[in-house]
Amino acid sequence: MTDLPWFKFNPNQWLTGTISFLSLKQQGSFMKVVCYYWSKECKVPFEQYKRIIPDDYESLIKVGIVKQKNKNIVIDWLDKQYKERKEAHNKRVESGRKGGKHSLSNTKALRKDKNIKDKYENDNVLKVSDEVKKLLTK
Repeated sequence: MTDLPWFKFNPNQWLTGTISFLSLKQQGSFMKVVCYYWSKECKVPFEQYKRIIPDDYESLIKVGIVKQKNKNIVIDWLDKQYKERKEAHNKRVESGRKGGKHSLSNTKALRKDKNIKDKYENDNVLKVSDEVKKLLTK
């Protein structure tokens, strides 16, 4: 997933949550699943999950930090985060497109303005009366 390469990680939740009561091996297995799950846009089939961490997949489901829904797994906090981040990302992409279109139309408008003759091109030139010109030429 190139458009959402990272997810939020809260060390306090890791140290004080359910995961802290599991073995270090199970914690590592969970982190591996979390990273894989995120990289697959939060869509991982249960059979694939079992192959990723064959020794620990049952224990993570038993404690409820990974759930099985139909033929897929679910990690609630990541699903919520993915949905929020994806919506924000899509809004930024759309705003960028609108901004780009707006800039393009401004550029075209500026080009049209350059083609219009300036009606006031000699407006700032000093006007000298004929009498002053005679005095200056003497």
